[in-house]
Amino acid sequence: MIFLGKAIRRLLSILKSEIIRICVNLRFIGARDVGVTAYGNHLLQLNKDYALGRKGTVLELPKDDIIYKYVKFKGNWELSDCRFLARGLKKACLQLKLKTALIDIGANTGLVTLQTMNLSGTTNDLFLFEPIPKHALAIRNNLKGYSNYHLGEFALSDKNGLAVIYTQATNHGNSSLFDYVVPTSEMISTQIKLVSTEEYCRSFLNDYECYVIKCDTQGMDALILSKFPDRIWRHCESAVIEVWALPEVKRQDVDRLLSKFQRFNYISWYPDGDGVLKLEEVSQYWLSKLGSQKNLYLRKTL
Repeated sequence: MIFLGKAIRRLLSILKSEIIRICVNLRFIGARDVGVTAYGNHLLQLNKDYALGRKGTVLELPKDDIIYKYVKFKGNWELSDCRFLARGLKKACLQLKLKTALIDIGANTGLVTLQTMNLSGTTNDLFLFEPIPKHALAIRNNLKGYSNYHLGEFALSDKNGLAVIYTQATNHGNSSLFDYVVPTSEMISTQIKLVSTEEYCRSFLNDYECYVIKCDTQGMDALILSKFPDRIWRHCESAVIEVWALPEVKRQDVDRLLSKFQRFNYISWYPDGDGVLKLEEVSQYWLSKLGSQKNLYLRKTL
């Protein structure tokens, strides 16, 4: 009976996948592949209206087994995170009417920024940081409808310099300065530029009244965000931070960063909930060296 149950569930999963594939091919859902750029990115055209764009919108991204396939069959990407960020933008821009910047660190192909802006309907400035050239080219295409974006084709760090970033061939969303995060058999190495976070913030991000932040850098988040000046955190409405519990994460970076989170009323591992997570719990996980990751959600208003 146990074997029969597993077989039935497997069959139902196969049937569901086949039905979805047929619906995509018939242009009922998802997106269809309509071409390849000269530098190897693929073009997906949405089959219906989604948060990523209206029907017919063409998105550019590398073909992989994670983001590409998800967008092709679902028509969206990290929707719950984008709704959380969009809520912060609406509060800042529409209710408080503040001059606001959306900061996307580790932007990949810009899908989170694009989807967040579509959901919020706001006109704030955009700052995206993505050091991998193919991803940066995709951002320029995906955000071509916006004139208010600034793209930094480098990685924020604690200093200026050069480094090598490692990308997983079957999951272009998995890029890290730590090589062991990426399977050796699937590793793509790219030399990139590093820019001092403190210098960049001082030169380009001081002129805003409010900030909404998304950070996803596969292990560098505590170092980068701890270098943000206190003024940015004082005026930050909401943030989504990927917390990787890697051995390289330094206690002083985590402690410095978490000291700035006292101003947030909602702190949680979930985009919607009670927001009762204590900073000590965040610190304990971040410094646990477990090698796993969670998203941390912060906002000023409950």
